[in-house]
Amino acid sequence: MLPENFDRESYIAGLREKHARILPPDMVFSVEDGWLPLIGESLGEIEWALDRHGWIAKASVRQIKEKLGDLRIYVRPRRESASFPKALGNELSDIRSRFTKKSVETCEICGDHGQLDTFGGYYQTLCGKHAEQRRVWIAGGREGDVFHD
Repeated sequence: MLPENFDRESYIAGLREKHARILPPDMVFSVEDGWLPLIGESLGEIEWALDRHGWIAKASVRQIKEKLGDLRIYVRPRRESASFPKALGNELSDIRSRFTKKSVETCEICGDHGQLDTFGGYYQTLCGKHAEQRRVWIAGGREGDVFHD
């Protein structure tokens, strides 16, 4: 669960500072707040793997987003013609798999335990409270704010 006074912009600024070697300054965090701690953990592991394999200056995070209800963090070589060595590629794949699994068990909105489900044709990972709010919003014609405390 996120702290009561969670500040998205401050948290993201901290991630940008801490992981400046792999995060471009214009990186868009296209996810809800509940997944930001997962992103922080993942970036730490990605950065460590790139550093250990000598790729810290040769790769970066290209995209952070939600797709089909789970978290996606794309890491690519800075040069399009380059490709990761097999050991590094395998390690990054393992990191991606572990955090994808964690994301489908973590509410996108608040960070509590959640589960992947479909809501009006869209996949989302939500806790019980936010899943109910989403269903009510859909039943009400999708007007107004979806999530509220």
